[in-house]
Amino acid sequence: MSTVFDGFSANTVFPDHDWCFGDPSNASSICQIPTDTMIRFLNISSPSSYLDVYCANPPVDSCSFGYCPNPDVASPAVRYSTYFSSLVSAILVLYSPEDVTSAFFAQLLNVYSLIVAAIISIGKHNLTKLHSVIALTLAASPLSLYLIMYVFRSLLGKQTRLQAVFGPGMYLNRALVLIMLPLWASVLSFTALPTSVWQFQQSACDTEIASNHVASLFFLPFIIFFAEFPYIGALILASVVVSWGIAIWRLRQIIWAKHDRYLPLGRLWRKVVNRYPFIQFYSVIVLPHAFWIFNVEIGLEILSTRESFSATYGQLLAIFVTVPPFIQLCIILPRIPNWFIDLAWVRLLTGRRNQPFRSARPQDESALPMQQGPHDPTRAGLLTGDAKVDGLPLQMDELDSKVHSGASSRSASYM
Repeated sequence: MSTVFDGFSANTVFPDHDWCFGDPSNASSICQIPTDTMIRFLNISSPSSYLDVYCANPPVDSCSFGYCPNPDVASPAVRYSTYFSSLVSAILVLYSPEDVTSAFFAQLLNVYSLIVAAIISIGKHNLTKLHSVIALTLAASPLSLYLIMYVFRSLLGKQTRLQAVFGPGMYLNRALVLIMLPLWASVLSFTALPTSVWQFQQSACDTEIASNHVASLFFLPFIIFFAEFPYIGALILASVVVSWGIAIWRLRQIIWAKHDRYLPLGRLWRKVVNRYPFIQFYSVIVLPHAFWIFNVEIGLEILSTRESFSATYGQLLAIFVTVPPFIQLCIILPRIPNWFIDLAWVRLLTGRRNQPFRSARPQDESALPMQQGPHDPTRAGLLTGDAKVDGLPLQMDELDSKVHSGASSRSASYM
């Protein structure tokens, strides 16, 4: 019987401190004449049903079976839908910003549903500190940080790739993103408070399982993993340093063409990501999201293993939030193969370095001129900037129609 509760012993009498048990001298009628509810409870024979009853109102001073699951915050449906929405929306922000509007509002709905629900539950003492940290981590996705960065850039009057949602007059959109900061900070502040100041649900588990360091423990798995496997961390670090180093070296004449600054970071970033878009994808999409997902999943694996799906309102809402990003992903899928084929390392491996690009790509105005043939529309599109700014490449039929119609425009360079 003691092995059916994921490592927690079932030998402890429940409720742990009920005054009816363990005192034979107690002659109270409440103890001597069990109610129907008590009889039904004592007749529970299924471990899962027993845990359901226990977790319906878990005691504050007991952690007999570990943290009770909270499906509206940490179920697989909520986690995976959040991962998917953030990842797809981040890809849209970088490579197809004109299609990001619906995904932007889906991300806001996801973040606010997590944070507001956490604030309400904390106020009612109905949320564990563990699940508060999970809600914080899911809300603070890499995409949320990117949105905040773009809002601040737009407030400074700088043009960004998200003009569709943060452009002139988009005050409500900017405000909705900025309000996330104080809300997130308030949840973080309450989560960091000691139990003597603010009591979370199942506060005994914070001591017995996480030694009162839930927040810090939850953000450590990534660091601990690389401490145990340093060669993996070294490979990841080397992949970033080597790729950026080679790209900067190859573009050094373009980056420092103006000789106006010793380290022009903005120009360096723009030139590298325009010429080598996979470096941007790896540095801005792959690594941050891998770090984020790894922390959530390993943290739950260590501290709470009983999270599962159930058809509740919160989980169904999380699933439906993925619909707009999924639709946008389906729209851009036909453009991804050409983008991939034209990546520098793919062209190198396939022996196509000196061959024309399959599709038009944005060209920075200060880039060195490229050789082109008199009847090479792909090269013409590359030089004249007929592709969408910072976006995935246009389809060849779109490119041909633009070339034959004589349309030519200079693409802007965004960070």
